[in-house]
Amino acid sequence: TSRRFMAGYLLHHDDDVVASALYCELHPQSRDCGKMVVYENESCRVMLLEIYITERSTCCEKVGISCSCFSVEDHLFSTRTLAERKLWLRAISNVKVKLLHRAPSPSGEELKSYRDAIREHIDTSKGAFQSQAPMEALLHRLPRPLANE
Repeated sequence: TSRRFMAGYLLHHDDDVVASALYCELHPQSRDCGKMVVYENESCRVMLLEIYITERSTCCEKVGISCSCFSVEDHLFSTRTLAERKLWLRAISNVKVKLLHRAPSPSGEELKSYRDAIREHIDTSKGAFQSQAPMEALLHRLPRPLANE
């Protein structure tokens, strides 16, 4: 956990009927890959999964109105807000760019700088990270004519 630069709870699509709220950490590039480490909770005692990120890793957003879902390789995740999803994808993309350009592993001072930049981004966009998606229906139901009309 000392090498992580971003962490938080994400929903993970386990199968067609189960999703789990898991604690995920994003680690920077080291040698030829970065990684996303998935734990049971924020205590980080029980590691469930490591997803290695390379310059060729697939990570993308899922299309939908105010959709907070994204994928990393074959794993589907969901964040609480659209802004949070954008932040995770941007951070993962930055790891991929560093790998593409064969950047060395970041020093402790560089990791601190990454964390500070993420914190600053969250602070300046605080409203977007706290907002909730609209709860009203996107398509309104039209009244149906009665059968005897």
